[in-house]
Amino acid sequence: MELTENIRARRLTLGLTLESLAERSGVSRAMLSEVERGLKNPTIKVVCQIAEALGCSVSQLLGEESPSRLPEGLKILRREERQSLLDPRSGVERHLLSPAFLRRGLEVLWYIIPPGQDTGTFPPHQSGVEENITVVEGELHCRIDNQNVILRVGDSIFFRANTAHGFSNPGSNPCTYFLVIDSSRAREPQSLSFTKQSLIDKF
Repeated sequence: MELTENIRARRLTLGLTLESLAERSGVSRAMLSEVERGLKNPTIKVVCQIAEALGCSVSQLLGEESPSRLPEGLKILRREERQSLLDPRSGVERHLLSPAFLRRGLEVLWYIIPPGQDTGTFPPHQSGVEENITVVEGELHCRIDNQNVILRVGDSIFFRANTAHGFSNPGSNPCTYFLVIDSSRAREPQSLSFTKQSLIDKF
């Protein structure tokens, strides 16, 4: 429920209606309404579209874990405590491994794509966002803009993520890879800046 509550809270904070968020994200108003009310379990692609439209990361929408009581500089994230998304359409799993890095604009993610499945096409990130992928198991087919790249175990790829991109696993075994998203130098879309400024002007 935290995801749905955070989507609605951030939308209202930005002064967006369901209609305006639908226009920004490319997700229908009906779908957004069902997601916010917890009636629909969105795919990872849809969550990514919503996050981009709200000017934040998927991990921020999922919410950060409460910090454990450990000495300063030491954090332990147990497997059962990870922020995870399971795509109801494809069975793709997305796990956040580094909640402590979110404030620095970094996400370290672990993806698992079942055999014969794909992530769908993710929307472009804000300008300045960069991604790095390293395949741990299986074979990963990458679609980045109009480029097709095949990665095998141990291979890595780096790219600027302000273009449409998607990943698939055509093999008969699961494909596992680590994804690092660096948003520390992201430039906010002009339209979102205007939205925030209009909120400031109201007060």
